[in-house]
Amino acid sequence: MLAISYLILALILFFAVLSLDATIYMKLMLGLLLGLSPLFLYKPIYFLFFIFLITPSLRDISETIIVGNFNNISFNFNFVIDLMVLAFGGIFLLRNIKPTIELIKKYKVITLFFLFLITSALSVIYSIDKTSSAIELSRIIIIFILFIYSILAVKNKNNFYQLIAAILFGSLFPCLISFYQYFTVSGWWDKTIMAYRVDGTFSHPATLAFYLISTLPIIYALLSNKINKSKKIPLAVLLLLNLFIALITLTRGAWIGLLAMSLVFGLFKSRKFLVAITALIFLAYLFTPAINERVNDVFNPKYNSSLITRLKIIETTLPAFTNAPVLGYGLGSFKNINLKYNDEAKTYESLQAHNDYLRLLIELGIIGLAIYISIFISLFILIYKLYKTDSKYIRNYLFSLIILWLGILAISLGDNILRTMPLQFLIWSYTGAVIAYANLKEVS
Repeated sequence: MLAISYLILALILFFAVLSLDATIYMKLMLGLLLGLSPLFLYKPIYFLFFIFLITPSLRDISETIIVGNFNNISFNFNFVIDLMVLAFGGIFLLRNIKPTIELIKKYKVITLFFLFLITSALSVIYSIDKTSSAIELSRIIIIFILFIYSILAVKNKNNFYQLIAAILFGSLFPCLISFYQYFTVSGWWDKTIMAYRVDGTFSHPATLAFYLISTLPIIYALLSNKINKSKKIPLAVLLLLNLFIALITLTRGAWIGLLAMSLVFGLFKSRKFLVAITALIFLAYLFTPAINERVNDVFNPKYNSSLITRLKIIETTLPAFTNAPVLGYGLGSFKNINLKYNDEAKTYESLQAHNDYLRLLIELGIIGLAIYISIFISLFILIYKLYKTDSKYIRNYLFSLIILWLGILAISLGDNILRTMPLQFLIWSYTGAVIAYANLKEVS
């Protein structure tokens, strides 16, 4: 009877949206999201399936669809997706308030994440740009909610593996579009290298690359477990496919992340792999002109190189830290500091730091940065404790988390990872799911 009630509500919401005065595309998307809402409330794990199976294919389109404006700030359809996480996640956590509080108390990583959220919220009070602070705070809240949501929603082994399947299947369509762009020489025009870079269904090549390399540790964990040959072959193909697409995005940050992941895997799991990946990198450098040019630009950068821009941002904005060393200037205020201290900033396409550690040092001071770093220290400590389990299956997934996060933390030195929401959804939801899986009473 409850299921029928949810179905009736879904149909009412769907047809209500179709009656709105909007484009047919917007009506269908909003109708789909609202029509599925009762299902997500009835089966919370389905909302995670939707996020990872469907939304990666909509990211670029969703960014171009403006659904509203407020205070001269435009909100696109990605904002609607984020709002859904906030709404469904908030409702789910309120319905499970006691388990949520217990999780915050039980795990230091969650306690510190919550403390980081509180610190970010308090910074809105003294921020030099309160509107930006509020927007960035909403991102932190959404990530935190999705992290807790994933731990609580994954209640059994089937949930865990279904979520992984949704993540991996959701990466297929972006890869296919990337292949099309690669062979038709289309995609995202990069004026610094005067060439097209593949971006798939994402709004930027870097976002696509970061998303795809984050699936590699997950595929590794699956391949490491005892699965039949009929599943191993397509998984191996998907791993190579995602790796290839990540390389041809020409995103140096992703290459750094891949290098960090490879070093960890090579040192702790397979020295032969380390030798093989070193040889592969060398061959790619020798025989792929685009990769060769991007690598050479690191050692002999052009005047308009993104590397020069990043170094300039560090040089000019770091002195601002001395004026607000403890609490910073408020979350989301880096672009204001960049404009004030960097004369060239007004010519940049993006005013962000392209370095999460520099950004947090300026925005939240030494306290905010220390709390942020402590989150990952506590996460690695938790992984170490859980790693003592007798289950090889769990250990493989825990090790995949180590590979994943060391790669992400390396990438954060040169990019705005904390603001890249599709990636944040993936890494924190997977982390939450692994923690939930590791705490199941029986794993086989």
